[in-house]
This record gives sequence, C-alpha cells and structure tokens, in this order.
Amino acid sequence: MLIGWLLALLAAIAAAPPLEAVVQTGEFAFLPADSPSRVGERAFAQSFPEHSRASTIAVIVRRPAPGEHLTDEDLNFVDDDLDEGDPETQFELKERLRRLLPEELEVRGEDEAAEASSPVLTFRDKSTGRFLISPDRQATLVLIELQAEFLDTKNAPLIRAIEELLFEDEEFRQHVPQGLELALSGTAVVGRDMLRAAKESAKSTEKWTIILVVLLLLSIYRAPFLWLVPLSTVFAAVLLTMKLLCLAAERGWVVLFSGIESYVTVLLYGAGVDYCLFLIARYKEEVDQGIGSRQAVRDALGRVGAAIAASAGTVICGIGMMAFAEFGKFHEAGIAISFGLMIVLLAALSFTPALLTLMGQWVFWQPNWSELRGRLHAPFRWANGPADPQPGAFEAVAHQGWLQSLWDHVGAALLRRPFSIWAVSVIIMLPFAIVGVANYTHLSYGLLSDLPATARSVVGTNIVQRHFPAGTTGPITALIHSDQLDFTQLDGESGGVAVINSLTLGLRERAEDLLLSDVRSVSHPLGGDESLSTVTNPARRRIMTARAIQHYVSQVEGFGEHWTRVELTANIDPFSRDSIEHLTRLELELHRLLPPSTTLYLLGPTASIRDLKNVTDRDQVRIDLLVIAGVFAILVMLLRQPGICSYLIISVLFSYLATLGVTYLVYWWYDGAAFAGLDWKVPMFLFTILIAVGEDYNIFLMSRIEEEQVVHGPVEGVIQALSKTGRIISSCGIIMAGTFASLAAGTLKGMSQLGFALAFGVLLDTFVVRPVLVPAYLVLLHSGRLGPLGRWLGAKTLPAETAPAVTAGTTNT
Repeated sequence: MLIGWLLALLAAIAAAPPLEAVVQTGEFAFLPADSPSRVGERAFAQSFPEHSRASTIAVIVRRPAPGEHLTDEDLNFVDDDLDEGDPETQFELKERLRRLLPEELEVRGEDEAAEASSPVLTFRDKSTGRFLISPDRQATLVLIELQAEFLDTKNAPLIRAIEELLFEDEEFRQHVPQGLELALSGTAVVGRDMLRAAKESAKSTEKWTIILVVLLLLSIYRAPFLWLVPLSTVFAAVLLTMKLLCLAAERGWVVLFSGIESYVTVLLYGAGVDYCLFLIARYKEEVDQGIGSRQAVRDALGRVGAAIAASAGTVICGIGMMAFAEFGKFHEAGIAISFGLMIVLLAALSFTPALLTLMGQWVFWQPNWSELRGRLHAPFRWANGPADPQPGAFEAVAHQGWLQSLWDHVGAALLRRPFSIWAVSVIIMLPFAIVGVANYTHLSYGLLSDLPATARSVVGTNIVQRHFPAGTTGPITALIHSDQLDFTQLDGESGGVAVINSLTLGLRERAEDLLLSDVRSVSHPLGGDESLSTVTNPARRRIMTARAIQHYVSQVEGFGEHWTRVELTANIDPFSRDSIEHLTRLELELHRLLPPSTTLYLLGPTASIRDLKNVTDRDQVRIDLLVIAGVFAILVMLLRQPGICSYLIISVLFSYLATLGVTYLVYWWYDGAAFAGLDWKVPMFLFTILIAVGEDYNIFLMSRIEEEQVVHGPVEGVIQALSKTGRIISSCGIIMAGTFASLAAGTLKGMSQLGFALAFGVLLDTFVVRPVLVPAYLVLLHSGRLGPLGRWLGAKTLPAETAPAVTAGTTNT
C-alpha cells in the first residue's frame, strides 16, 4: 500500500504543471458573467478599445513639506514636453517610465493620435492632465494604464522595474529635485501587493501548520514517533491533492485561484490529523488487549472506519455545497477542498493503517521522561536505579493529563445538574451570538484594508488621498448607449451632446449632495464649469469639440455615435463601505437625468465591489441553507433520530453565531477606528467549515454514545461516551484549532480574521458545545426531564429500576 502511494505521488509530481502556471488571478473576474459591472466592462472594451485599461500604476510626485508647492523644475522633471530622443529627456520621469513599458503597451509615432492613446499620462495630457495636479499644487500624478486586471501576475515585472527606478537607481535619484518625494500606488500596485501577501501567507501557513501540528502532537501524546504517522499521511495527501488539482486545471476541469493552496492545506491538515488520531486511538485500545499489530489495525478499521468515513462525508458534503455558489472563488474552493478531503480520507484509511502495521507498537514508544528529568536535575542520582516504567502515549494523557480528569468531572457534574450547566453555558454565549447576528452583514469589501499599513500601495494611496479627491484612486465611468441619440451632434432632435450637457449640469448642481468633485463628458471635456457651449473662440471651440468627440464618443464601427462615456470623480473612498450606497444613489440620479431610451452601465472598483457584495450575499443565504440541509440529511441517515439531529444542528449554529460575535468584537477592539468590518470571506468559510467540523465531532460522540448505551443504559451511556471520547476529541480539537490558527501567520488581514475565527470556533465546539451542550441535553432528554415532549425529541426508554449513577474518573482502556 505504501509503495502504491509512493508511485502515485511520483507520477503526479512528474506530470503536474507548477501551480503558478495554471492559477487564475483576479478577484472580480470570478463574478458571474452576467454581473452588471462585467457586462459594462465588456461593452466598454468593445466601444472604447483604445481606452480599455483594466488597471493603473500611479507614480506620486510631491513636496511633503507644509506650504511648499511644485516648482517649474519639479514639473519639468516629470514631463518637460520635449520630443522623445532629446538628450535632455534622459532623466525625465515620463520618458524613463515609457522605456520600461513592455512592447504591447508601447505607442509608436509622435503624432497627436499616438499621444492621445499613450499609456503614460502626465499633467501635460490634453484630456485629463489638469486633474493630475492636486488642488493644493503640492503633488502630481503620473498614470500608467495597463490592459491586464489589477490582480494579474503579468503586471508584477513592470511594477518591480518601476520600483527599482524610483527607489533603487542611484543615478536616476541624483536627478530628482531636492526635497521631492516619490511614491507608488494605483490598482495594479494594490493587486501586486495582494498577490505577494497571499503567496507569503500560503508559505507561512504551510510552515506553521506543520510546526504547530508536530508541537501539539508531541506535547499532548509525548511519543516521539507518533507524530510521524498523521503528519506523513496528511503531507502525502496534500501533495497529491495539489498536483492532481494542477493537472485538472491544466485541462480546464477546475479553476484554481491565488490562495487556494492555503485553504486546502489548512483544511486537509486539520481534518486529516483528526481522522488519523481517531484510528490510532482505537488501534491502541486493541493493542492494549493483547492483539497483534496487524490484527489490531484490521479491528480498529472495522470499528471506527465507518465512523471516520461518515464524519468525513459530513465535512465533504458541507464544504462541497460551496460548489453551488455563484461567485467563482467560493464555487472552486468547494470543489477543490472537497476533493482534497476525499484524498485525505482515502489516505487515513489506507496509508495510515499500512504505516501503523509497519511501525508496530514502536509508534507508541516514548522515553522515560522522569528518568531523563532526573538525569538533567541530578546528574548522579540516576545511577540509584531506573524510574518507574512510563505508561503508553494515550495512558500518559489518561492518567497524568488534565483532559481526562476534566471530562470525568464534567460528566459527574452533568449527572447532578444538567439543566443548570446547560443554561449557564447558553447565557454566557448568548450576548456574543446577538453581536454576531447584529453585525452579520457588517463586512469589509475594501482591498487596501486587507493589506498591512506598510505595503507600498497602502502608503502611496494614503498620500494620494491627502492631496487629491478620495475618488481619484477609483474613478467611476458611466457608459451610455442610445440608438436614438447621436453623441456627435451638438443639437437637433437626435443631438446627444445636448442631452449629455443637461446630464452634466444636473450632476454638477447636486455635486455636494452626490459627493462629486468633478464631471467630465463630451459636453464638458475638461471638467469644471467650462463646456463646449461656453467657448467663444470659434477655432478653439472647433478643436475642443473634435477632441471631445474623439475621446468621449466611440469611434468603433457598429458602435460609433450611439455610445458615449461620462467620467466622474467622487469625494469618497471607492473601497469604503459607504461607497456602495453612494454609487446606488448616483445611479438613481443618472437614470433620472437621462432619457428613458438610454442604457446605462457603471464601471470602476465600486461597481465591481457592489456586484461582489450582491453575489456573495445571495451565496451566503443559498450555501447556508444547503449546508444545513445536507448535513442534517447525513445526520438523520446515520443516527436515525431527527429530533436529536435537529438539536445538534441548532447547537452548532449557535456556536457559529457566538464565534462570529467574538471575532467581530476582538477585531473591533484591536483595530479601533480603522475597523471597517470583518472581511467579506469570513462568514462564508466560517459557517461552512464550523458547521461541517462541528457535526464531524458530534458524529464521533453520538456513535460512541449509542455503543455505550447498549451496555450502560441511556443516561449512563452518555457519560461513559463523554469520558471515553473526551480526551481524543479534545486533542483533535486542539490540533485542528492550532492548524487553523496558522492562517493568521501571513500578512493578509482577512486570512488573519478567518484563522482566529476558525480556531476560536473549533475550541468553543470542542470544550463547550460537544462536551457540555450536547451531553447536558441528552441527559435531560433520556432522564425524562423534558416530560411528554421527550418522546417526540427522541428520548430512549429508561427502565424503572435503572438510576443514573455518578461516575467520575472513568478511563478508556
């Protein structure tokens, strides 16, 4: 079996492409194709192909000292307006940036058309140049418009080259005017920083996952060889999973996104180690009865193999429901993680038994820790004789650890006061659950809020927002289409310019209310108060009209004069929570000002974020219902007790809401005024994983309860099962929580929040829901304290002569 796994791994490694070659970058690219922002982007790319830039790089040039303004020397350093090739342009910023552009972005020629479509824009640009100098005249922007989306890895080499020029090229920096500061921002730089942070987070997560699993296994079981079994199993499963996913992505069967390896690694390590430990625990029980290693492995598989498979099936079903999501990342994560869980289940039921058979009882060997401590503290005392023999790994926990003692005391307390313990637990969790419900939709969709404050793009964006309107970092484009209007005609029945002029004036009248700093259109090509109708010089008006039509009206055959665009700059951060509501108000005003015959599309970061929110909100409701229904169906099929299954679902739901509330409060306290809400991915992944994992542990507990109730009766069987499964489930919970906590090792705030939430949620389920809320309810149910209602909820008949006995100190032998 081990040889078969080794051959499969070698074949997959040899055949699979690297992850970087098949991963699809982007965020909004995973929105459904019929999302309004994506429909608008496609229409814009067709009608304005020469202006269809998916992302930008912004170089900020400023004088940071208060009261200082940009000088003529500063402006000439940015763009001296000399021809390309002039010796004096050697250290001009615009020229040096143009030299760094890849071939597909280069513009050939020196005529006006080439200049108008240049991807490098400065304050000298005839269309938008005036907006690239800040109102306080302390800063100016140089924009580089890119064709790739902001999260595309193709942007990284150019951004890195610009960084080297601005911050590392000593010869160039010597020609930067004294006192001038350079910074870097733009959506492409944000995307590059996010990809870099995601890659670093994936590496840190994998490293700390392995370290934490090893440390926790050693500290809990204290057997030097034991950790090798689950770690080897899961390492092989994760490696095989990722290689098979890369092969599937290469053939177009699945789509992998940046960061998927972190989710797969953490979930597979957390679940896989649990499955292995449950099998090892039962294997140890068989070995302790004097059964040989080979037969003990077979017996252990026969006793817990079905429970492990059922438990894994619950998790696979729960997470697999994400495949029904509209948002592509959720959809693909559901497929990839579920596939990985099937691989790790197969490994736990084949690779682990083979490894246990090979290692025999050596897997439980441990040094005589007391003797070693004696040698360390009293170097000569060890010669007096050996210390008492040490128990095995699991007995060490049972007789010397705190976990077994804890669950024995909890069991005894539950027999005495089940309702009091249940009520106190619920009362303590309830306020946090209320916070979770109240802030369920208080989420952050901001890209910058996910990055550390020291990231290059965050620093640059903060500088931009000090000198320019907040919306400069994410302008809004309104794309307007009408078959009845000609946007090249100034007036007349089909005169579209007059309609756009009325629209522009209407927006400017409500600029303060609509939080607009400027509106540019075919009627107001330069923004501000000046329009085509206010230009009195005939020659200048003719030139301005021609340029306005060329820039703001489509020149593509088949679109032509029936498509125009209006560019809006807002006084609100395009990535803030309020920007979505602002965009909706602006859209309503645009519809009010436009004729009914027009079609309106809104483009820009806020439009994409709004679609992201709408899609993920729908997904949250859909997936929540599907996960609950799917997990409930599996529980009913396994336990055949719908009433108890309903309570198990409700208890885990309650735990999820309390976890969400605690996470919200922790980061609200930690981030202070900067807290914009939990990352939008947290509720979805937290719900899906916690519900699945919570019921995973419940299945192990309930299967043991049924086994013990046959021998000890309905009530005593609950307490016996709690005692006999308490230490192993608690150990698995601690290890899984540690695994999830490794998500916080990276720099992405969203991953940090998810890691904390999952770790806390698993610990809450491990130490409160599974050992307190569930057994307390079952004791109340089976002891008849719920009255006639108990029959409908699944109470088992308790013989009259049977009285529940308080058992403390019960151990698993």
